[in-house]
Amino acid sequence: MNLPILPNLNHIGLTVHSIEETLNFYRQLTDVEIYEESTHIGGDGVGKIIAVDKPDYHSCMARIGNRNFELIEHHSSKGRHLYAHHNDVCGIHLAFMVSDIDEVFRRVKALGLEPTTAEPYTAHELGGYKAFFFRDLNGVQIEIGQIN
Repeated sequence: MNLPILPNLNHIGLTVHSIEETLNFYRQLTDVEIYEESTHIGGDGVGKIIAVDKPDYHSCMARIGNRNFELIEHHSSKGRHLYAHHNDVCGIHLAFMVSDIDEVFRRVKALGLEPTTAEPYTAHELGGYKAFFFRDLNGVQIEIGQIN
């Protein structure tokens, strides 16, 4: 029997403008647990591993529910800001499933965030899946969905 080369996904990494501002943003929406405090990372060895010349960044490990993610904030080694759309290769989105999407939609709007649709949209071709998207302060797409 062939065992998989990569048996477990440990975390997803998100490069952000500011770890602290990103955590504050998500704390308005959900419970975020920090399980490894922000640590400064740099050095030629790390630079070789991540293919960044003279890396200078902080990394923080966090969890929402049972999903782990790493927030990465570059300082002097900051790259360009990408603004990917859903159809862009290498685009990313975070998906949250909720039981009352209309209430979540109202709360998201009250925070001044701009959803992609005027109201949660029902995709009949997906079995009545109801959803909307908005972007976080870094431009990452957030999907809010409800299965009917």
